[in-house]
Amino acid sequence: MQQAYPPPPKKKMSTVMVVLIVFGVLGVLGLGTCGVAAFFINKEVKQISASMGEGGLVVVSPANVLVDLAGPKKDYVGSWRSKRGSALHIGADGTMKLEKDEDGDGVKESLQAPIASFSGDDIQIQMFVNITVKVASAPKKISDHWEMTADDIHFERK
Repeated sequence: MQQAYPPPPKKKMSTVMVVLIVFGVLGVLGLGTCGVAAFFINKEVKQISASMGEGGLVVVSPANVLVDLAGPKKDYVGSWRSKRGSALHIGADGTMKLEKDEDGDGVKESLQAPIASFSGDDIQIQMFVNITVKVASAPKKISDHWEMTADDIHFERK
């Protein structure tokens, strides 16, 4: 008959080992989360870059716009006002700000962006979508002031 021996005692995990396992699991989860986030951020950056490459976003006016504003489009530069309260400012640096308030209620529709290009007399803006400010009548001097019609609004500049 064989003699029965008691089973060997179970080894307990030390506190240090438990702490290391917990930190290891948290580290793997953290790295995994960061990896997934990096994947999605990289995807978004590539989409924005592609959009910018296609002319989807203009952060500053290109050099040809600045040349136009110093030359053939120099009459556009300045602060223009309508009799009803709208305002249009075109800077020599290619910035444009249009505030529409033709109904006089004080609520202004506002657009502020660098000019991307000119298409004939029209002003092109690119902010993920192309926006055209239609210029029906280019700036012209009439006696002591200038007049222009843009976006169906008659503007004057003194």
